[in-house]
Amino acid sequence: MNNLSTKTIEILIQAGWEPNHKIDLNKTVKFLEAMGYQVFDSVIDALSHFGGKEYKFNHPDGSLETFHFIPEEAVGDYYEKEDFVEFEARVKEPLIVVGEAYRGNLIMFISKSGKVFGKNGYSLYKFGDDIYEALDTLCLFKKTGRNRLNSEAILLYEGVNKLVSEDFQ
Repeated sequence: MNNLSTKTIEILIQAGWEPNHKIDLNKTVKFLEAMGYQVFDSVIDALSHFGGKEYKFNHPDGSLETFHFIPEEAVGDYYEKEDFVEFEARVKEPLIVVGEAYRGNLIMFISKSGKVFGKNGYSLYKFGDDIYEALDTLCLFKKTGRNRLNSEAILLYEGVNKLVSEDFQ
């Protein structure tokens, strides 16, 4: 796990993650395919290493923080694939629901290119360009202030990059 910070690895292990354990994704892949998703490699890679578990740990202020990579729990009986088409149009690539973050307040997606996003209502947030950057964002509550990325304003909110423009590339 060379792509994760030492602190993130510590947090994940304390939350019950086993670095050398891969989970069986047969049921999850069948579930996602039944919803109409074509499951791509970036999703398989992320879920096989980090899926099937809820990660609980303390925020620096002492409050409890959670996230999970369990698509079945994130979707439940409430959402359909069509509910997320708007977000695919905004990021200009397919997205697959993979879990929830911030105590269930954001639904997480992984794009075909491997980027990790979260949504709350109509707002879309970028956690990272890959699962490792996203895990660092989630575990370390990264705050980078106001940045420019591909000429787009990014506002930081609770450690998550909120993409402001309609073009997320």
